[in-house]
Amino acid sequence: MKMIQILLLMTLTLSVQAQIMRPSHFALAADTVYSGLIGSSISDIVGRGDTLWLGSGHGLSASFDNGESFVGYSQRFSNLGPGGVSALAVSGDTIWVAMGFDTTTSQGTLKAGGGISRSMDGGASWTWLGQPMDTLKMTVVNGDTSYAKYSQMNVWSQPILSVDVVTPIQNITYDLAFDGQRLWATSFGGGLRVSNDLGDTWQRVLLPWTNFSKLDSTTINDLELDIQDDPEYYALDPLTHLNHITFAVKAWNDTVWVGTSDGVNRSFDGGASWDHFTFQNSNISGNWVIALNRQQLADGSERIWASTITTGAGDATGFSFFDSATEYWRAPLLNNRVWNIASDAQTIYAATDAGLWKSRDGLNFILLPNYHSPDRSAVIYSDAVYSVSVNDDGALWVGTGDGLAISYNDGLTWNIHKAQSSAADNDFYAYPNPFTPRYDKVLNGQGNLIIKFTAEAGTEISISIFDFAMQRVKEVQVATNTPYSGFQERTWNGRNELGYLVANGTYFIRIEIDSQIKWTKVMVIN
Repeated sequence: MKMIQILLLMTLTLSVQAQIMRPSHFALAADTVYSGLIGSSISDIVGRGDTLWLGSGHGLSASFDNGESFVGYSQRFSNLGPGGVSALAVSGDTIWVAMGFDTTTSQGTLKAGGGISRSMDGGASWTWLGQPMDTLKMTVVNGDTSYAKYSQMNVWSQPILSVDVVTPIQNITYDLAFDGQRLWATSFGGGLRVSNDLGDTWQRVLLPWTNFSKLDSTTINDLELDIQDDPEYYALDPLTHLNHITFAVKAWNDTVWVGTSDGVNRSFDGGASWDHFTFQNSNISGNWVIALNRQQLADGSERIWASTITTGAGDATGFSFFDSATEYWRAPLLNNRVWNIASDAQTIYAATDAGLWKSRDGLNFILLPNYHSPDRSAVIYSDAVYSVSVNDDGALWVGTGDGLAISYNDGLTWNIHKAQSSAADNDFYAYPNPFTPRYDKVLNGQGNLIIKFTAEAGTEISISIFDFAMQRVKEVQVATNTPYSGFQERTWNGRNELGYLVANGTYFIRIEIDSQIKWTKVMVIN
């Protein structure tokens, strides 16, 4: 009972931060394997060469031909965990994918880890490894049975307590990294873990405690008596030390960088000792670090980039890079929530709520314009960009809340890919459904319902919106010839002819294509 109370306290204490860490909710519904993107809200892009892996709130997709076609993976047929993708790591033909889902608890809706799956044959088969957790241990003291709160780990030969995390709730994996030997995983309640056998087993990793700028053998030796006097304070415990709540990790050779709720940590010896950088001691823009990137510059030097969120202690939400020459951080882009980072030797990209920022020198940034196909037959209806990747051939991959955009000419033109509806009559449908005009598919500050249909070039198209009483509330398009063939889109902003948002309820969409009439419906929820 004692352990259950501790876990409930942890979920309640950490819930506010955890709810805002991902750009979309995770779905438990298992999609079937099919050709195409499995979800349009792309939160992760990882890969090299012709093969790229994409994560969304609905599951995992892959392209093996540099974006010409896609295949979707599901829990039912591919042995993935439940929910949507929360983290990805790729090393050759070995892929790790972490899943997460929303679950209802007595404290409300919280996020839970759906486990990590591994493929060692390029996605042909998958092994579900489960969610990294500790073992629930029972203890008997004077005949009373209870559950142990702590396990013991050895850090530089000093016994250190670590809080046992025995639930997937608030233990979602937010990032994965493979350094060629070790697999690293960050999670909210579970902290930093490392696996030396490709994810089969895991060990906890201690990061510096609050207000400590280092953790090494000297630190441990100097604190030996303090640790013995107050072992619970010096435990690995996310409720006591914000630096033990981990979100982002980058690793190569013996170098590891970890972003937490209390700054960034660096190790040069495979996680044995750490330097701890915070807003207070190194000028990083903010102490809550949710994404990291390693940029290898053309001159052979490198920069570590960090996305930060303010903790309200004088720091800022923004974008920082570590200057190895000065051992200090610089913050060139402030007041933007950066979800994801990508780079090549010349350019750094930051995926933000406002769009995709680009810089050649790391100091001056420009915001790329919105994304659409050359003939505008497909448009990305999303101001926010959630993921970005630069491929070996220079292709720029951009994941948004409304699909994937790929450019092979530095953003001059784009190829657009979106998930298809699973509706039976999928040559005419509308999404998202239900539709919340203030928040769904927001482009230039305005929400959009996407009305998708097929037609031949030169066909006359009319589209109208009707309320439940079959009164027309909006004419979206009036008898206009379409200039192109195939799937195409029109949008409705949820407003009537007078420009007011319509009331909550069911609305019917009528499309007339060369005198052929079809209907579909959508629920509007403001």
